[in-house]
Amino acid sequence: MSIPNDLYGGFVVSKNVIKGIPILYTYREKSSIPQLNGWNVLSEIDDENYISNPNNFSIINAESMYKIAPVLNEIFNADYGTDLFWKYESNVHVGFYDLIEEQDTDISQILKKK
Repeated sequence: MSIPNDLYGGFVVSKNVIKGIPILYTYREKSSIPQLNGWNVLSEIDDENYISNPNNFSIINAESMYKIAPVLNEIFNADYGTDLFWKYESNVHVGFYDLIEEQDTDISQILKKK
């Protein structure tokens, strides 16, 4: 699948996610840098010490993010302030938990907030 990277901007992604560790947490914030889309992606092993070091993150394009987690492109247009915990069963992503609303959620609910 070809993704128009210039339409999406960059994702700030933990290097652990790039190495293949499952995503545990994503949040979207308004970026002061126009080239970034506001999505931040953390792995299930990232702790406070790890995330406090900016060298532990890379900026990747939409095509690279799609290869890691295609579902993130499905929720790409979620509002700034979206704060999601990723749920798994038998190591397969099965849904999201909205940390703001404190409830299980799905793609349609995530996008409906607009």
